[in-house]
Parts: sequence; structure tokens; C-alpha cells
Amino acid sequence: MTSPQEQNTLKEKINMIIFSWDTYISVGVTILLIIIMPEYSQMKFLLSFYNIAISVLSIIFSLFFAALAIIMSSSDNDFVSFLDEDGTFTYLMWTFKAVLISLFISLVYSIVLYTGTSYYIETKDPQIWLQHKSLFISLVLLFTYCMIATGLSVKHTIKFSEYRSTFLRIKRKEEQAKKTTQNN
Repeated sequence: MTSPQEQNTLKEKINMIIFSWDTYISVGVTILLIIIMPEYSQMKFLLSFYNIAISVLSIIFSLFFAALAIIMSSSDNDFVSFLDEDGTFTYLMWTFKAVLISLFISLVYSIVLYTGTSYYIETKDPQIWLQHKSLFISLVLLFTYCMIATGLSVKHTIKFSEYRSTFLRIKRKEEQAKKTTQNN
């Protein structure tokens, strides 16, 4: 069971996901597709989109996972403490975790859609190779969210690097001040 403080923090994090630009843009694209897309679409077209989604998401997922591993392994305790003074490191790790989970869910969903659609095309009469737009649009929602969230996480990673240079500059100044006081 989680404490009230942890529940509040979780609620804040969920609100951060829901009330963010990546969610707003994804929902906007989804609404646009709901309006302009026909009720049913050709499965061969959808199959090619699902294939592209699998390719893109699998590459981004693996690169993102590697980037998270690099960030976690390149951080020494002093630097993590420095970043966590204002909650930056915790926020960075949480956003990476949330994006990684959404990438994984999107990847699995696109694989399921691709497999199901491919099976249907292979086993059914070509006259009924139509699929309702809801499956495609739900993947577009997840895919768009993941692409934008990944872009924003890259921005956070760049900030992480900037914080690292700031930390090193402060640490260097402290070491120089120590040397100066030791020499006097």
C-alpha cells in the first residue's frame, strides 16, 4: 500500500502526463483523424502503416533504453545529489520511465495490429479486407504521443548535459577555492 504522500506524487505525475503538450497534440491529431478518415480503410494500407510503426518504435525504444542506461551509469553520487536538490534527477528519471513504458506499449500494440491484420488478409476473402478506423486511430494516438514525448525527453537529456557542465564548473571552483585556502 502506498502512503498518502506517494499517492499525491503519483497523482501529480499522472497529471503531468495528461496535461502536457505531447498529450494535447496527440489528442488533436486523433480528433482530426476521427473527423477526416472514412469509417473503414483498406487493410493493405493499414498493414504498411503498422509495419512502419513497428520499425520506428523498435528503433526508438532500443535507443531510448540505451540512453537511459548511459544516463544512469554516467552519474556519480555527487552529481545525482546536486540534481536532486530541486527534484530534477527524479523528474528526469520518471519522464524517461514513462516514455519508455509508452514506447513499449505502443510497440506491442503495433505488433498485435500488424499480426492480426496480416492474418486476416491471408485467411479471408479480399472482398472484406476492411478494418474499422478505431484500431488505426488508437495506434496513431499512441505513436504520436511517443514521438513527441521522445523529442521532449531528448530535450531533457540535453538539459541533463547542461546541468552536468554546470556541476563540473561548480565543483572545479570549489576545488580551486580549497587549494587557495590550503596554500594560504
